[in-house]
Amino acid sequence: MRMPKVPEANEHPARKAARLSRTYYAQRKRQEWLDLWSEHGEIRDPFGVSFVDPEGKGFNTPEARAKWYDDHSSNIEFYYAMVASFAAGNQVANYETLICIFDEDGARTSYKCEGIWTYSVDEDGKLLTMYGYWEEADMNASQTILTGEYDHSFYVE
Repeated sequence: MRMPKVPEANEHPARKAARLSRTYYAQRKRQEWLDLWSEHGEIRDPFGVSFVDPEGKGFNTPEARAKWYDDHSSNIEFYYAMVASFAAGNQVANYETLICIFDEDGARTSYKCEGIWTYSVDEDGKLLTMYGYWEEADMNASQTILTGEYDHSFYVE
């Protein structure tokens, strides 16, 4: 199923939470993003041991999720597209393409990340899990140094 361009009145709760998660993250709405989570929600993005999560234990407390957000939202422009979405039970699996643009040592650098992200919600529609399945090597291989002038005022401190 392709993602709807306009939210539907009967949108699946996990699909809605996933869409809002990405939207709030891209818009830098930190508190709104944090408010999407149940108290015991867990992030594993990417799933397993990685440069993001060297121990592979995930981020499963309010403080850990806030730190994850803070560590991964500064100095970044974030764009995403949900290419396809499949809901079942209280979960959804989304095939997504992300574009992340960072200011790395004075150079504007772009990375493309494609993968599957799964989300589950509780009975109140709060996020229980966000698991990302993507390959770091593929993301790193997409690195592109962007040239030209750009407006640094996009970054929020």
